[in-house]
Amino acid sequence: MSNALDSHASSFRDGQVTEHVALRIQQPNVKPPHDMPPDTDIQHIMMIDDEDDYHLVTKLALKRAGFTGRLTAFHDPEEALSHLRDTGSAPDLLFVDINMPGTSGFDLIEQCEQEDLLSAPTTVIMCSSSNRPVDMDMASRFESIHGYMEKAIDTEKYERILHMHRLRRRD
Repeated sequence: MSNALDSHASSFRDGQVTEHVALRIQQPNVKPPHDMPPDTDIQHIMMIDDEDDYHLVTKLALKRAGFTGRLTAFHDPEEALSHLRDTGSAPDLLFVDINMPGTSGFDLIEQCEQEDLLSAPTTVIMCSSSNRPVDMDMASRFESIHGYMEKAIDTEKYERILHMHRLRRRD
């Protein structure tokens, strides 16, 4: 990552939390098996949300769930877009907040689709602090969005997302 992005993006590897965050999430309608093996399918998660609390809670939940890959976090959707353009590498899993100042999560996803910045294996989950039917309907209209969740994430919700990601990759 460039120095310009370092001040706005945060990462952790091997379970090391580098900052704190909070969130809540609606569960996808996919139940994972109880004997699910450790997370090896998702090596890179990106989250885009303007709230520090969301970043902290997500990082802690992922650590509790056993995620040991790379987590890249952005507070500003425009910086996340720049990062995706510059690296040319899409994450395995992308959490996007819907309501952010300036560029909404839907605007960000629309731009990603127009520029073909997300690869087919990327699982995109839209996140919101409410279950507004209008947001859920809007999320279902995007080809690259695979789920909608009410904040905050926990271990069980992550396991459901991981299971959904695995099913998508099989298809």
